[in-house]
Amino acid sequence: MQETFRGNKIAVVMLACRDYEATELALACHMAYGNRDVPFYILQNCRGNYDAERTLEVARRYEQLFPRTVKVVDWLPPGPPYHSISRLLQSDEFARYDLICKVDDDAFPIAPGWLNELVECFLSEEEARGERLAYVTPLINNNCWGFLETIKAMGLAEEYFSSVAMEHRIGAGAESAPYRILPASEVGTGANGTVWGYPHIARWLHERTTLQPDAFIEATRSLGRIPVPSKERYSIGCLVFRRTLWEKVEDGGTDDEHMLHQYCAKRDRDIVCQASIPFIHLAYFSQREENRDLVERAREVYEPRLKFPFPIALRSSRQLEIEARLRWMENASGTAGGAPTGVSGALSPEVFGVQAAKGVAKAILFKLRLRKTPPR
Repeated sequence: MQETFRGNKIAVVMLACRDYEATELALACHMAYGNRDVPFYILQNCRGNYDAERTLEVARRYEQLFPRTVKVVDWLPPGPPYHSISRLLQSDEFARYDLICKVDDDAFPIAPGWLNELVECFLSEEEARGERLAYVTPLINNNCWGFLETIKAMGLAEEYFSSVAMEHRIGAGAESAPYRILPASEVGTGANGTVWGYPHIARWLHERTTLQPDAFIEATRSLGRIPVPSKERYSIGCLVFRRTLWEKVEDGGTDDEHMLHQYCAKRDRDIVCQASIPFIHLAYFSQREENRDLVERAREVYEPRLKFPFPIALRSSRQLEIEARLRWMENASGTAGGAPTGVSGALSPEVFGVQAAKGVAKAILFKLRLRKTPPR
């Protein structure tokens, strides 16, 4: 396996949790457009409910599909993102790696050669900047800093400011990122910036980039490298860095993004964007519910582009997914510790809730004709 760049060994780490539909699409694109000679680790950082276990199922499926590349990490207990990644990077498994490419589970490339180009960006910038360089990143569309750069590159700024922009609030209500109301003519690019809190803006952007990948690729093809202001918090959906950086940002916190920002801001470290690499980020948590339908629309765009002999998604329809969720609920409710049956008054609130969920699951399965006998 050729995972070495100028004597530096690299691994990709995806931090996965519960967003299984986005993870399926992201993994398919990574396998299609990434470097399959570079190990790709999926760190499953959530367990216990249907969405988390379903995401783990996705990870294991892609490990089976690409056994030479994908490695599932389910042997570390879930925890705060920074600490989970830290435990992995400090493990014996990772002692041989010099560089790390960390990606979110809903962030993915749309063109081949991206990883090699991003690693080359890091190594050449490191030669020029030395220890001042913290990390490098591609141009991520749905990103507080990347949003403005993307619409400028795409020639969409006039459309955005004339048709989409509105007075809006940015910030997190913290001392480092106070709430501010910006006019429609301005774009906030730092913590909880313009695109973060407004799903309709992200939808407009996705319809012109994620759902039109060729246009995004063409618009960024000739772009160079752009410095990212280290004083503004940058959302770390994809970045390449030296493995030793991760332990340096330890400050007693748990939020990896905030900790890395504080480290870079206080020490005036350099961040560089290789803007010729277009990258997709599907959703901040603040956008996810309103824009959930975009995942299915994106899958319809990328499925024929990737040309895999297998479907991107494990289950091809919403009904099959609902059936699987209900059966999982039914099976899970059957492991309630031998809970007594009979009069509900004899049950604890916890056990009663489990039994109620079981009844609802059976009723819905029967209604959908997925269960032969009605609930009793």
